[in-house]
Amino acid sequence: MYTTNKQKIINDPVYGFITIPDDLIFDVIEHPYFQRLRRIQQLGLTCYTYPSAQHTRFQHALGAMHLMGLAIGVLRSKGIEITADEAKGLNLAILLHDIGHGPFSHTLELAIVRDLSHEDLSKLFLAALNRQYGGRLDLAYAIFNDSYPKKFLHQLVSSQLDMDRLDYLARDSFFTGVAEGVISYDRIIKMLTVINDELVVKRGSTVRNSFI
Repeated sequence: MYTTNKQKIINDPVYGFITIPDDLIFDVIEHPYFQRLRRIQQLGLTCYTYPSAQHTRFQHALGAMHLMGLAIGVLRSKGIEITADEAKGLNLAILLHDIGHGPFSHTLELAIVRDLSHEDLSKLFLAALNRQYGGRLDLAYAIFNDSYPKKFLHQLVSSQLDMDRLDYLARDSFFTGVAEGVISYDRIIKMLTVINDELVVKRGSTVRNSFI
């Protein structure tokens, strides 16, 4: 349905209010490709053991986008340049990072569509959306595919310190009630920085790279 008000606020049980920062991002969220994630459970069959684990890939994608916004703000505050277009590309890339998941997520991965991982399918979905939106997702696709010159941008989407990981650890713990996965995502994000185009986290006076 057409709407002139695309600056929506979503109330998320993990983070509180999540803001949709851009009209294009709103349109992508409204697209049927993305809306299908409402019907795909984040943890597959885990709800048979943890009945409250009914959260979806839709919720996870929005949460990861929220964390991406926090990370962008922290890095900018430390003098690391992230342009407005790069910020939009990052938000779109993390929003769509799991769009290739099928029913029951990892449980049936490679069973419904053989020889293609959900990452491969996500790239195909992203490319299809980019065509539909007249190339406006070019930068998001380049970041997602790790072909953009600033490599740390891809690491925010896919690495040991990516926003995907930080959200699913916090969200899966919240909905299962399993305390072992609880992490201080806000502290980790506040400690992020970039050295030599590498996303790193500072611990006191030391620096550890994203692959430790």
